[in-house]
Amino acid sequence: MPRKKNAKPEVTPPPAPAAQPPHAGRPSALVDTRVIYCGDNLEQLRKLPDACIDLVYIDPPFNSNRNYEVFWGETREKRAFDDRHASTQAYIEFMRPRCVELARVLKKTGSFYYHCDWHASH
Repeated sequence: MPRKKNAKPEVTPPPAPAAQPPHAGRPSALVDTRVIYCGDNLEQLRKLPDACIDLVYIDPPFNSNRNYEVFWGETREKRAFDDRHASTQAYIEFMRPRCVELARVLKKTGSFYYHCDWHASH
C-alpha cells in the first residue's frame, strides 16, 4: 500500500522487559558461585544438588607422609597440616567419599582435574 505524503512512519514499541528469574545476577541457577563455602569439603559437597558444577579441580594432600608448616602474611600466622595416613589404602579411603561426591555434583559435560604427585598417583 502506498504511503501518504508527510505521513509518520509506524514505530513498533520495544517489547516489555521479561520478568527476572529468581537467580538473576547469579552466574548459575543451581548454586551461588559468588560464595566461598567454608568447612569440611565432604559436608559442603553433600549440600549441593546433583550435576551443578562445570569444573572440579582438586589439589588435596598428596599422602607425602610429612607435616607441613608455613608462616602466612605480614602477621606471620602459623598455618600447618599433617599429610600423614596410616597407609596408601587409608589415604584412598579418605579421598574416596570426596571423589564420589565430586562426581555426583559434576555435570555430564563437566571436567574433573585431580592434582597429585607420585605418592598418591600409583
